[in-house]
Amino acid sequence: MVRRKAVFLDADYVYRNKRTYARLLVKGKKTTRLYYAYDPYFLCDAVEKEADIAKIAVNKGGELVRVKRVEIVEKALRGENKKLLKVYCDKPADVVVLRQAIPFKCYEHGIHYSRRFMLDFNIMPFSVLEYEREGREIKKFLKIGENEKLEAEVPLRKLAFDIETYNPLGAPREKKDPVVMVSYASDSGKKGVFTYKENGKKFVHLCKDEKTMLADFDAKLAEIDPDIIYGYNSSNFDLPYIKARADILKLHLNLGRDGKGFRPVRKGMINGAKIGGRIHLDIYPPMRFFGFIGLVKAQEFTLEKMYEEMTGKKKKMVKRLNIWEIWDKGELDELAEYSLGDSEVTLELGEEILPLLTELSKLTRMPLFDTSLATSGQLVESLLMQESQLRNEVIPSKPSEAEAQERQENPIEGAFVKLPEPGIYENIAVFDFRGLYPSIIISYNIDPTSLVKDGGEEDVFTSPLGAKFRKKPQALIPHTLGRLLDLRAGIKKDLKKLDKAAPGYKKLYARSHALKILANSFYGYLGYARSRWYNRSCAESVTAWGRKHILDAAAKAEENGFRVLYADTDSLFLILGDKKKSDALAFLDGINKNLPEKMELELENFYSRGVFVSKKQEKEKGAKKKYAMLAEDGSIKIRGFELVRRDWSNVAKDAQYRVLEAILREGSKEKAVAIVKDTIERLKGGKVPMEDLTIYTQLTKKPEDYDIMSPELAAAKKARARGMPLEKGSVVSYVITKSGKTISEKAETADYAKDYDPDYYINNQVLPAVMKILKELGYSEDEMKNKGKQKNLGHFFE
Repeated sequence: MVRRKAVFLDADYVYRNKRTYARLLVKGKKTTRLYYAYDPYFLCDAVEKEADIAKIAVNKGGELVRVKRVEIVEKALRGENKKLLKVYCDKPADVVVLRQAIPFKCYEHGIHYSRRFMLDFNIMPFSVLEYEREGREIKKFLKIGENEKLEAEVPLRKLAFDIETYNPLGAPREKKDPVVMVSYASDSGKKGVFTYKENGKKFVHLCKDEKTMLADFDAKLAEIDPDIIYGYNSSNFDLPYIKARADILKLHLNLGRDGKGFRPVRKGMINGAKIGGRIHLDIYPPMRFFGFIGLVKAQEFTLEKMYEEMTGKKKKMVKRLNIWEIWDKGELDELAEYSLGDSEVTLELGEEILPLLTELSKLTRMPLFDTSLATSGQLVESLLMQESQLRNEVIPSKPSEAEAQERQENPIEGAFVKLPEPGIYENIAVFDFRGLYPSIIISYNIDPTSLVKDGGEEDVFTSPLGAKFRKKPQALIPHTLGRLLDLRAGIKKDLKKLDKAAPGYKKLYARSHALKILANSFYGYLGYARSRWYNRSCAESVTAWGRKHILDAAAKAEENGFRVLYADTDSLFLILGDKKKSDALAFLDGINKNLPEKMELELENFYSRGVFVSKKQEKEKGAKKKYAMLAEDGSIKIRGFELVRRDWSNVAKDAQYRVLEAILREGSKEKAVAIVKDTIERLKGGKVPMEDLTIYTQLTKKPEDYDIMSPELAAAKKARARGMPLEKGSVVSYVITKSGKTISEKAETADYAKDYDPDYYINNQVLPAVMKILKELGYSEDEMKNKGKQKNLGHFFE
């Protein structure tokens, strides 16, 4: 036997020679696959039936599926120690068969084999494995843990790729339209474009035909031999498309190190593509995830928009709809540069987000490929599964479909909101509870296993709804969450000591961000209907305590002579009036003295002026998260206005922002009105660029599932008729044109729109966006159209 060290990258399994083996992708001097014999198992609450269960055999399709062996183990189940049977199986598929044959309560049967293996051995992605092996079979693990020095010595090779397709109908058709270019860019500096038409660029590899081009790209992959392959929407488009073309051309593509191409996988609602022996990172799903949690603010998740959002740079563009024309005309230099640019940009984007994905992977013990496709709930679940294993607790089962549906039918009461009177206000102090829900979970030990029916004040915390939680011992969820927050606090201190250019800064920053993402996801996971740790009383108690603390703080503020302008979830907006900043800080200290240890109210900022408006569709007075405020440092904070949403055009958002700026910075109603009138005149004169008129809307259903026609649906149907694959979740970009009678008839996809309807943009975009502000100053739409008398702003600032 030889003794070796290697960095762990990923795991799956194989069944051969009548044994199940965990197959580990590791990297030492080179990347290789090693094998470790490990039997799958599940747990059963039937210790007294040990002998009977050991004899169970089930006929499955003519094959006899048997229990391999059983043993008694002791684990914590719902907070109490309990003896359980550990039922071993021959292969992973047998777990489902045997579990269904056992008429007793079973646990941990829904855990994927490779995840089970990583849990049991506490293996973290990118950790260092020290082992003894014979050939490629690991016989014994000697040590498993982090070793940043070895990690640094074993860098991963990375390559990004992209394809261009012939597309005379707009969207390419796999069976008819060929791939015309395949580009690649690696972190080693190697890059190029494969095509089969003459081209003068040095980086172009000229091939005989499409089949040769695809084969040459496959050979280049084998030559560079990347550990990570980056793509952008490659799981849904690039990989399936080249596979379909290769099949038509009777060409086998290896792609991976196992020679088997790629395997489609589905994680929840997200499609992925697994490449054997390599880590395929499709950057599109994590970008969508980052958009969902507010980490990126772009309106579209196209490669060019994401690149601009993440780097501040613009990529070279050609009109995608014109690629077939460029190809037919032989203008290939431009197309080759564009194609190579896509791969270079994808590589740069991949390198930008890899540190964050890596840290999320390490923290959750979820392989990097799985992390790239995960939701926040799946990340939290993976972390809690590992923590459960370390605490020797039984991992709860996922709910059945019926259970999940039942949980969804009765939503949990949310946060407290005190809506403001619409208007303009001065001298505002804003306070936030730091990490309100995480700190409540920790402070009150909220967890399904700490929930009890009764107990005295010295033993339990009682929520405002009457639920009781044991004070001790600290349960799994608050313990795990507390550890994350403590880790992040330590990292934030370390970051303050480092220059941004210092070695290790980027990695620490990514780890801090990963910890924040996880910590902020715990409450949502508690109340998520498909969660393993779902508990209605727990989720309700978190929001109930949240409402209590914000109401208590608001009442205390009024006792101290402040006017409460607005309160929402974890934020409190106070008008200082004749109070000083020192009074606000004294109020803050008084609140914090009476809060549990892990909870803290913080001063978010002082604002010299703020505009609060009402939402038209709301019956109640005021506006929820619809305000703009000017901070003392000159920055403007905006929430809820159209300019932070993608379903309004840039011309409306720009006018709205400039109006807000004129009011907040200068207190000038004249300038605000002039901005609106100028925008209206530019629209009437046809002087607004088409890109500033584009509206983006995400389809929440399949186009055929909508009952009522709308502009975005009309545009989507036109796009589909041209062969564009628009489905649920797709973002439709469209312009309202002059062609048609109704607004829906006038809606055209942005790529095909030739003109615009100025009246629509004036009456349905610009005026609705700005009048929500200007009506608080006494203006009407007619006055904006030069049909009424102007008002004075003076009385608002007396």
